[in-house]
Amino acid sequence: MLEDIVRVKDRSIIIREPKTIDDYKKLMDVQIEIWGMPDYSEAVTYHMLISAHRHGGVLYGAFEEDTGRAVGLVFSIPAYRNGKIYQYSHLAGVIPEYRHKGLGYILKLKQRKHVINQGLDLIVWTYDPLQGSNAKFNIEKLGAIVKKFYENYYGELLDKINIGMPSDRFEAEWYIKSKRVELKLRGLLKTPSLDKILEIGGYLVTSTHLPGEVRVLKDYNLTDKHDLVIVEIPSELKKLKKDRKILLAWRYKARTIFNYYLSRGYIVIGFTTQVSDGERRNFYILWRRDLENILRGAVPWS
Repeated sequence: MLEDIVRVKDRSIIIREPKTIDDYKKLMDVQIEIWGMPDYSEAVTYHMLISAHRHGGVLYGAFEEDTGRAVGLVFSIPAYRNGKIYQYSHLAGVIPEYRHKGLGYILKLKQRKHVINQGLDLIVWTYDPLQGSNAKFNIEKLGAIVKKFYENYYGELLDKINIGMPSDRFEAEWYIKSKRVELKLRGLLKTPSLDKILEIGGYLVTSTHLPGEVRVLKDYNLTDKHDLVIVEIPSELKKLKKDRKILLAWRYKARTIFNYYLSRGYIVIGFTTQVSDGERRNFYILWRRDLENILRGAVPWS
């Protein structure tokens, strides 16, 4: 069983598949810490991890070399839809002290390599479309695309990250052998600035303002006259949790926007950030083009 050792925060982290029952239990326990779950009722149990892993699933843990403590994981299961076999990635995360240090990226690359060795070319997962950090990671760094949106996908979730919000989700599709993904992983297919996208005909469909501490979504336009559209999302979702009314307004208006455009053939291909007067603003880029062209690396700004 191959292992990778990486340095994160001056600590040696081993990336490997679980070997023992104790390893599987650690990868159940670490879910509690990653997502702030109230108890094991929200976690994937260790015996389910065992069953899936031993029957075609992909499971890697990140373990501190000196302590053996699990600090992250990536977990997917074999899936089948419309005649295609792929991997559905249900869990991917690291504990708070190791976030934003490249460990999650390493875990996803490990998963990608494993799935390619299985002879497959697609990994699918869901994420909250209003989480800007996840959008940047999934769309920009990994090269995933989005064609589907689901309202309240999981029902009510009780972990600290999701509690109190409908579990609306984007379905990310990661075509791991595509030219697009290869270019993204090499840093050669970057999404330009908002101003550049507007210059080439991008149409901003959202209207927002900043009446106080957080930006509010005032209005939006639904039109299919433009092949390239831009949708703003909140800069920091956690700030919106202080005002449930504003949070839900963003959530429900975003539902209408994403349902409209994704149902009409638009595909999320990019994510860009703009900083002005100390405020960060986040924008999705949606393009109405054939998936095959997008996977070949086509972008509207080339």
